[in-house]
Amino acid sequence: MSCFWKESIETVIDIAGVEEISNVTYYNVKVTVGEINWTVLRRYNDFYELHNYLVVEHGVSKDILPSKKVIRNKCPIFIESRRLGLEKYLRSILHYLKKTMPKSFVIFLDFHQYDIFFLLQNMAETFFNEAELILDSAKSYSFTPIQLHAVSEFKKNPFPNIENNDSRFDLSHVLDLCSQLNILQINGSSANYLSSNIILNKLPFELSSFKALKSLHCKNVSFDMIYSLGNIRTTLKHFFVWTTNTTNISNILQCDVIHKDTIEDSQIWSELVEIDFSKNNITEIDKTITLCPKLKKLILNENKISTISNLSNMSNLSHLSVSSNLITICNQLHTKVGNILYLNLSQNSIVTLKGFTKLYSLESLDLNSNKITDVEELSYIGDLPNLENLVLTGNNVATSVDYRIKVLEYFGDRSKYICLDNEKPSQSELDKASVLRALRIVKEGKTPNFFNTHTFS
Repeated sequence: MSCFWKESIETVIDIAGVEEISNVTYYNVKVTVGEINWTVLRRYNDFYELHNYLVVEHGVSKDILPSKKVIRNKCPIFIESRRLGLEKYLRSILHYLKKTMPKSFVIFLDFHQYDIFFLLQNMAETFFNEAELILDSAKSYSFTPIQLHAVSEFKKNPFPNIENNDSRFDLSHVLDLCSQLNILQINGSSANYLSSNIILNKLPFELSSFKALKSLHCKNVSFDMIYSLGNIRTTLKHFFVWTTNTTNISNILQCDVIHKDTIEDSQIWSELVEIDFSKNNITEIDKTITLCPKLKKLILNENKISTISNLSNMSNLSHLSVSSNLITICNQLHTKVGNILYLNLSQNSIVTLKGFTKLYSLESLDLNSNKITDVEELSYIGDLPNLENLVLTGNNVATSVDYRIKVLEYFGDRSKYICLDNEKPSQSELDKASVLRALRIVKEGKTPNFFNTHTFS
């Protein structure tokens, strides 16, 4: 990211060429500040309007802008002459205005998009005008890494005093709003930012300015670039991280920690109750998940997890979703998620339900699109006392004859409470399931008990 006030000597403006868009000639202005560069497309009329303003408001000489030409202004020789003239004009204006940098000139060259100081000024004006509305509604705002980088650099390095008494541009407006936000959204990218050579996910930033944050939403963000989380470990309740390249939960929860193989009390997320780290490349539920002792809801959909681990001490965890992963076997789940109420393991490769036997708290189980083929697998969960919602669609077992009745039969008297594949059982299904159960009991040499069952029609 550029910093004009530090690199004004290394700032160069070129007009490399022209572009014809909808029969209008645009001049391709390239701005280079140190190692950062970007391009801006401007028509001659844009130059003309800027110049008229600068002449009146900033004492720029009236005669230095190349003159208009109505006839034959599409002639290549004329366009080239004008290009050189406009390039000279911009360089002259930059030299003349570099100590004041009026807003009109800043916006003309897009400094407010790519330069730390001018971007912050632009944010300050926005928050001056809109902070009350933002804070009175959801107290939510979306930042890009370039904005967060600018805020972080502003806190580390002093900026020059600019002769500007307009309170709208006071940079304290930025810090004031950040300190009061409850919901922060960060949208990163690995591509070049707009027309510059800046890559958002290569810009380091920290989050210490956010004093009251309750919910953090990160999309396409590089956590390698976050060097301080400030105090959000003590305020954050909801944490969402999507579509990153991270392979470990520790890369997120300990992103600002150098030695991630150790866990210390200072790293605990004391208020966090919900995590959604979906659509990443996470390969395991590593031990750093224990840094969230109050966690109730954990969503890890669309990752590369092959086993459920490190959750045995998560006594508050009631909702676990690990859909679309690489899970094939779930052994003794009651020793890993014994207090779980809702479990989503859809779109994995699970073949048996043997490991689900003692999940006595379980109320909802989603096994959609796995590899369960034998209806007898239902015997492992038929006695779960609290299970009410079961999804088996997408498994081979769901295509078998009388599938619903055979499944309900394993739940005995509780079959009427089971919502199978999002559908409550009909009276006919319940009656048929009771008959099947009775026949099985007889086959096993026992006497069926028909008390508390429905009469058959």
